[in-house]
Amino acid sequence: VLMKKLVTLLLAAAMLLTVCAMASAEKITVAYHPHITGVGGLLNAIDNGYFDEEGLEVELVQFTSGATELAAMASGQINIGYLGVGAQVFAPQGQCAILALDSTDMSGEILVRADSGIKTMADLKGKNIGISAGTTSELVLSMALKLNDMQKSDVTMINMDASGKVTAFMSGQIDAISIEAPYTDQIRADLGEENVLTISGSKDFLPEAVFTNSWVTTNDYLDKHHDTVVKFLKAWLRGTEDRYNNMEATVQKVADYIGTDYETAYLTVEKTNWINNAKLKELVEDGTAMKWYDTIKNMFLDAGLLDAEYDVAPETFVKFDCLKEAMAELGL
Repeated sequence: VLMKKLVTLLLAAAMLLTVCAMASAEKITVAYHPHITGVGGLLNAIDNGYFDEEGLEVELVQFTSGATELAAMASGQINIGYLGVGAQVFAPQGQCAILALDSTDMSGEILVRADSGIKTMADLKGKNIGISAGTTSELVLSMALKLNDMQKSDVTMINMDASGKVTAFMSGQIDAISIEAPYTDQIRADLGEENVLTISGSKDFLPEAVFTNSWVTTNDYLDKHHDTVVKFLKAWLRGTEDRYNNMEATVQKVADYIGTDYETAYLTVEKTNWINNAKLKELVEDGTAMKWYDTIKNMFLDAGLLDAEYDVAPETFVKFDCLKEAMAELGL
């Protein structure tokens, strides 16, 4: 009888501790994008209890457009989020602060149907092109136009979200599409590799251009929640290291989470330059990452996506202090 009472008391105490821990956890809302770069590290951190260890309760909210994500962030609905390079145009304008470099992307492409008669960028004059404003797709198209001595007025840009423009392209409603992985792979799978032609893309801008995937927050949130950001980054660093070391398992986890198959989820892996924590620390400490963000800012200026008044030093919008603190606390 005494043993039963003791077991009951221990169970009750354990439940009480769990409830107390849950009650004391700080809730944060995090924006993710539905691919391995945009959610893989987060899922690892959640599943392995890294956020729990930092006293954080994370709510994930899906976005496919950086502009809409930042609008939600500005209104306080989102605390921290993932952004592809295109939406980072808002950072020099003060609308977000870059907290950490996740990886670099090489998947942006401008696609046409092989039977369209369009073979080069010059052939796009007078044509309709699907983009998502404030994303990598707009940046890639703007840079491709400039590279080929064309003006934005030479084409008609139609702003749609990713799924909308994919549908429009595959059904022939638009002449071309500027898009990145995994959507490029979806298009090829559905239309057939032989029926799709790439006329420009991210690789055309090497070695000058580096397309960064990043984690951001607002300057206001960063000022008021410094310690929370450090805790988030500590868990995120551990989750992304697990992604780097266990890529296939992470791909399967992402596929299950976003409701796709393993093969489709894996396609993004081959079009991303992955960075482990040791390399990230090196890039941050030797100034390389800061130089990359300065180059990106200049790309926005050259492409006409950023006004000259926002030609500011990268240190004004890239805030690595919390990342460095997180690394130090993890002993990196």
